[in-house]
Amino acid sequence: MVFRIPIAKPYISGQEINAVTRVLKSGMIARGKEVEQLEQNYRDVCGTKYSAATSSGTAALHSSMYGIGLGKGDEVITTPFTFVATVHPIIMLGAKPVFADIDPLTYNIDPKSIEKVLTKKTKAIVTVDLYGQPADYKEINKIARANDLVVVEDAAQAIGATYGNKSTGALGDIGCFSMYATKNITTGEGGMITTNNAEFYEKAYLFRHHGQIRGKEYEYEDVGYNYELSDIAASIGNVQISKLAKITKKRQKIAALYDKAFKNITGLVTPFVGPNRTHVYHQYTLRVTKDFPMNRDAFGAYLRERGIGCRVYYPEPLHRFKNHIHCSAQDKDLPNTVKASQEVLSIPCHPNLTDEEVRYIINTIKNI
Repeated sequence: MVFRIPIAKPYISGQEINAVTRVLKSGMIARGKEVEQLEQNYRDVCGTKYSAATSSGTAALHSSMYGIGLGKGDEVITTPFTFVATVHPIIMLGAKPVFADIDPLTYNIDPKSIEKVLTKKTKAIVTVDLYGQPADYKEINKIARANDLVVVEDAAQAIGATYGNKSTGALGDIGCFSMYATKNITTGEGGMITTNNAEFYEKAYLFRHHGQIRGKEYEYEDVGYNYELSDIAASIGNVQISKLAKITKKRQKIAALYDKAFKNITGLVTPFVGPNRTHVYHQYTLRVTKDFPMNRDAFGAYLRERGIGCRVYYPEPLHRFKNHIHCSAQDKDLPNTVKASQEVLSIPCHPNLTDEEVRYIINTIKNI
């Protein structure tokens, strides 16, 4: 049998198709009750008082950073080991990204590295719950409180993950999610803001709708954007979020099978889950060290030749893109980030995988 296994695939059934058809027939296809329901569903999942749907995860980040008052002259500490959407909104608002190194085990921002780059201009810390695992919020929030900083949580990859007794989206001062096609739950394109801070929520809410004052049509407080989600997209999201527990359980089950199969392979490092947290495996990311029979890129080519999709997240740390990300950080300042970018490789871990496909992936890797 010839396998063609993609690295990601949306978990879509007839329920989502029926939901979209229902909305199309209703005549209300822009923002309406479906969006309101999705916002409520996120509040329920995350345990926050407020939520606001947006057209993308980037829009959620942009609106959230506006909501906290980020602006020209401010500095924002974040990770260079992430998708560029984490950093672009910082620049778009006139602030400066400052990069801290990552924890080599979790790949999330290292609190000790954060402390090294704090300045009087630091306004916020933007964390990323990379691959589906929360960052070390106990230490990060401690630093933030001691220095009067705001924590913006980029939870794009981590809906349903937990740290202690809290869920992602409620681990910082304001949280941001993506519902892009490859995320654990999807609306095709979409995002969500979650927070317990009324002031941040109101400003972000205004920003996502042209700066229009709530309840005052055609009256505007400031510049804003058209960052709203449609009922068509939200109808997909409402079905998806009802399946969140099932989707998460399937991803964790596959990850456990991989862990068991690969744990004794020399040179192949399986994901580390930090204490007091859960991992929802948006990506199952292996680390390919010098002790493995082939390097990371050769390993990736080997898998692709055998029909197994795999990707590097992320091959180039963001501090290297100095053509538009103006920062002082060099490779020598971020050794853990640079090393991870040279060694990580993600393999399929989505809920569409069959048992046969999982066995094939395991056997293909073990046969090296």
